[in-house]
Amino acid sequence: MKTIHIKPAWISTFATALVTLVVLAFMLMFGSLKAFCQKPTSSKDDQTTLRVRVDLVNVLFTVTDGSGRLITNLNKEDFVIEEDGKKQEIAYFSKEVSLPLTMAILIDTSPSVEPILGLEKQTATEFLQSVLRKEDLALIMNFDRSVSLIQDFTSDIRRLNKAIQSVAIGSGTSVHDAVFLACDEKLKQETGRKAIILISDGGDTTSKLKIKEAIESAQKADVIIFAISNRVGGFLYGGYGADDGTLKKYAETTGGRAFFPSKPQDFKKAFDAIQEELRSQYSLAYNSSNAAKDGSFRTLKIVLPNQKNLKIRAKKGYYSAKS
Repeated sequence: MKTIHIKPAWISTFATALVTLVVLAFMLMFGSLKAFCQKPTSSKDDQTTLRVRVDLVNVLFTVTDGSGRLITNLNKEDFVIEEDGKKQEIAYFSKEVSLPLTMAILIDTSPSVEPILGLEKQTATEFLQSVLRKEDLALIMNFDRSVSLIQDFTSDIRRLNKAIQSVAIGSGTSVHDAVFLACDEKLKQETGRKAIILISDGGDTTSKLKIKEAIESAQKADVIIFAISNRVGGFLYGGYGADDGTLKKYAETTGGRAFFPSKPQDFKKAFDAIQEELRSQYSLAYNSSNAAKDGSFRTLKIVLPNQKNLKIRAKKGYYSAKS
């Protein structure tokens, strides 16, 4: 037989209040715990990112033979890496780079580009459609006298395509400012593999910064720069004001590559080559024998002692952490 206890009214009221307080406390605790456990999110279309600080020096690089063919079958034991001339112990090595890729597409919209801007847009869109995976991110910036962020980081091809198609011709050319801003304000905070696709003739007329400052920002952000000349063998007004040396310097100092199409149709070949290279990189990491956190620039050199006929393309150095 079930026994029913009848409580005084004040006990019932007190119990109800107590239960309410317990529920509220639980909700607050759960909400705080949930907020604590969530990974930090950024403004890039709610893409979730996880940032990990480590003291390892990470180096991405490619290996080619004498004809420029990518070599992808080498092992950790084949390589030696030196920092400021001192051999370092390789801690991690991979020849199948599957790390997420974060890219910035920088499009020159100065007046000299107008005859070929449509082709630039088309090939850039096709490149992103073929190279971007769901875990990768890209942003679109254009530059003339000023630098504009057209589309922030996203993996949405439709948004990226819309941004590319929206760029229009302006005045002036601020190549160095564009590279600096892309690295210092956007890519520096990202982890994993980072690359800039720079589409320009290299001629800078309106930047406030010098190329040295732009390259330094790329090295500090650990960014590889691939440059594609839109001069196309003098196709743009005879190549007036173009600077191939600038594009080569950006690429060589960061471990990237510069392309100089001989005709407009070769734009796609340049993008195809970049795509292949991004999927054929080696990755190694080491703990520097120089423990000083002085923010100094340290030179890097990767060699293949037993494969001297092969060429390694990697960044020239990095800036150490500063305490």
